[in-house]
Formats: sequence, C-alpha cells, structure tokens
Amino acid sequence: MRYLQKVEQLVGSNLTEYQTVSLQRHAATTFQCIAFILHNKHANRCVNKQVYIVLKMCIYMLKFAASFGCISDMLYIAVYYYKTLRYREALSVIETTKIKLAQPFLIVRENVDSERYTEAVGGQSLSTKMRHAVAMDIRLNTEICYINELMPEQQSSRKSLLNRMYIPSVILSQMLEILCCKYIDPLRAQRALDELQFLVRNDPGKFIGVSYGDISWEILGICQQILLKPRAALYSYQQSLGQRLQNNIQSATRQRINDLARLAQ
Repeated sequence: MRYLQKVEQLVGSNLTEYQTVSLQRHAATTFQCIAFILHNKHANRCVNKQVYIVLKMCIYMLKFAASFGCISDMLYIAVYYYKTLRYREALSVIETTKIKLAQPFLIVRENVDSERYTEAVGGQSLSTKMRHAVAMDIRLNTEICYINELMPEQQSSRKSLLNRMYIPSVILSQMLEILCCKYIDPLRAQRALDELQFLVRNDPGKFIGVSYGDISWEILGICQQILLKPRAALYSYQQSLGQRLQNNIQSATRQRINDLARLAQ
C-alpha cells in the first residue's frame, strides 16, 4: 500500500511530461505483475481475513494501473475477473474496452489518423493522450499464470528463453469474450468467435501486424477448439506455424495439433 501511495505522489509531483509517462508505464506493468503473482500464491488457500485482503488488493492494483495506463491496460482487469469466475464483470470491462479500441483517433503501434487524433486529444498532456488514445499489445510475463488456456504458449515461449509473450489487445479482448460467454451466453460466444475469425483473416495490419500473426492464429484455434470446431482449429494452428515466430510458441502449437489428431482417432 505504501508503494501505491508513493507512486500516486510521484505522478502528481513536478516531473516532466516524459518522466511522468515513463513512470506510469513502468508502474502499471509492475502492479499488473504483482497482482497476478499475489493472486496465484493465495487463491487456493482457505479463505480467511488475510487472504481476502490480499485478493482485494489484487483487483485494486489492476484498477489503479488502468487509471493512469493506456486503454489496453483495462484488459488485465477483465483477465482477473475471468480468472476468478466473475464472467459478467469481465464482460462489462471487455465491452467498455472494445468501444475505446474502436475510436477513430486511436494510436495502435504506428497506425493513427493524424487529423482525428489532433481533433480528439490535440493540446492535451502526454499522460492524457496515453490514457485516452493509445492501445498497446498485451504483455504477459511467461513465468506468471494469467489465463489457464494460454499456459502452453507461455511455457513454449519460456523454453525459448523469452520472458514475455505479446498479444494484440483486440485479439485478447475477443478471446476473453468467447471464454466468458461460453459459460453464460453460448450464442454470443459464437458471434464473438465469428468476429475473431474475421479479424484474424482480414486485418490489414492495423491491429495485428505481421509480428503477431502466430499468437493471433493460435488464439483463434484455441477458441475454435473450445467451441468444438476441431477442423477449423487444426487449420488455424497450421496457419500459426506459418507465421513469423515472434513469440516462439511453435512447440505448443505442434502439441495442440497432436492432441487434435489423437482425439480424431
């Protein structure tokens, strides 16, 4: 808690704009990692007052990070809600995030409509611009469990000595929507899968880019397999292997292909 208060004081202190944005970015990443480490350490223990306080602190840290981070940082809250089986709360966060990700003035990597961006946030501080007009790829530390369904991919990356795995924010938002709706709204899960499939196959490079085709096709395959579409999943996994190996997830992809082959026997 003292660390949180110290960051709040620093953000409000007399730092330059660039120092403030750098502090916010590093602090958001740190809080996100700490939140999931604490949750994974305490989640399976018997619930008592101390554990309850720790788990409550986890969601507080994620919300605090999102309050001064970029738009995509909201998805870590959705991941946490999904992880703790709070599907409707996760969907609420996902819906808000998707609306913000669809804004015409959004900066995604180098892609931006300069005129609309200037109209929307021109003259604002760098910190404000980051909160309202910037989306980044989601960064998952390969040593921390965020989503069980992605653990094989994280382990594959870690075996390749990568300590981070990157996922386009729009891809993760669609995946989370599918995972949550599988339990409470199967028809919506199918619609979300159709949207994910269209995005992966037709994105002109704005949201996914050539660097993250591997994980994007992989996630499409995972979601297709979860919704009992093994043939489509096999095709997606094969497409994943044909992409630039940015995240080094190919060993997980091959294992998923082998698992599908065994199920088909």
